Amino acid sequence: MTKKKTYRIVCHELDLVLFVKGYSLKEEQKLYESLRAKILKEKTPIKMEDYKTFIVRKFLVDVDAFFDMLGTEDVVEMNEAVGSAYNSIIGLYPPFALEFICTDLNADTFMSGVERKFLNQVKDQIKLKEPKVECIALSSIEDINSLEEYFKDNIIGQRKALEAIIKAIKLMASGLSGHSSFLFVGPTGVGKTQVGKLLGEKFSGNFYKVNCAEYAGGHEYAKLIGSPPGYVGHTEKSLLAEKADESNQWVFLFDEIEKAHHKLYDFLLSLLDDGTCTDNLGTVLDFSESIFIFTSNQGTNKINKNPMGFENTQADPQKVIESIVLDSVKDHFSPEFLNRIDDIVLFDTLTKEQVSEIAQLQLEDLPIEATDSLVSYIVDKGYSVEYGARNISRFIKNNVSDKIADAILNKLVPKKDGEYYTPRIYKDGMKIINTQKYNVSSS
Repeated sequence: MTKKKTYRIVCHELDLVLFVKGYSLKEEQKLYESLRAKILKEKTPIKMEDYKTFIVRKFLVDVDAFFDMLGTEDVVEMNEAVGSAYNSIIGLYPPFALEFICTDLNADTFMSGVERKFLNQVKDQIKLKEPKVECIALSSIEDINSLEEYFKDNIIGQRKALEAIIKAIKLMASGLSGHSSFLFVGPTGVGKTQVGKLLGEKFSGNFYKVNCAEYAGGHEYAKLIGSPPGYVGHTEKSLLAEKADESNQWVFLFDEIEKAHHKLYDFLLSLLDDGTCTDNLGTVLDFSESIFIFTSNQGTNKINKNPMGFENTQADPQKVIESIVLDSVKDHFSPEFLNRIDDIVLFDTLTKEQVSEIAQLQLEDLPIEATDSLVSYIVDKGYSVEYGARNISRFIKNNVSDKIADAILNKLVPKKDGEYYTPRIYKDGMKIINTQKYNVSSS
């Protein structure tokens, strides 16, 4: 058997996943982060052949056996074998392609020669970095109006939520009120978290999300204020203490607050009273100019089970829904907690028209033409009353973004030097058309 036949057999087996390690999602993420760090530390451009060899050594179960089977010291032949193995691995783990990682890092300087030329071509098509959102001073009515317009441009629907936030901001900006707090209630995927995130970006630039599912145990709220005396980590600065050192203006979003242990609620009572709290070291932490947002799905499961049934009542369907949700909220949360909330805001279920606008907004972040047929395709296939915009995001990622990723990794670029890929909708899904091969070897 010749040497070439040997390595071809090896590479064929690679395609059958016989020699490639099977990483869990957690292990894959850890390895990906280590590769990003490695690229960032490099002082000179990475040579593609060296990177391919590195990946082969990382992903093969038995690296020594692979090279022994090649039985050659010929550099060209060795590089060809390693290249074939690398292509097989990248076929299984696309994010580990050097072009992909460098694009993610916006680190084209870490590539050399023709690879950089290709990456520059990709950079012209993809928004690698979102422009930094500048905070609004919020010292005049013009500033407030500017904030309101920003929300209207970036949040679809949810008029009541925006009105409540603007009202609170006016009171804070005028000095008539310090901290504010809201309970956002509504089904998943309707914008509760997004509103909080955008508010953080524009209000102070400081936003922190607390996943309350991680605080289901009675002892876990110590993650926020530090370990009590006698426990490991008692002398270390708490998470909230670090935030307080930076600023007293934050937007804290406690996501799915209904999942938290009652001890977290007890701690929040003092925080919501005057915007201050005491950590494990006895330090008073000042958040007196902050906004606290709590999100919850409480009671919305009753609506999702029979949304049409409420339309058959003589009463206003929306008022019936509000009554059901608010009753459920009052049953679940203590009066002490609810009495410290400035406003309880019920988020509306998104309509198809609103979801269509959301799809258009999300497509703006991708290098693809947001044609009417593409938007209709996304909404028709991805719209869900139960999961709202979150299902749209998932559908775009799995059915649009993946097609663009394939085109990029296959070095396919739009014809006529266009910046955007052209979609076409077929019965079996979406395809990208009007592309041409970008030949790095001849550039």
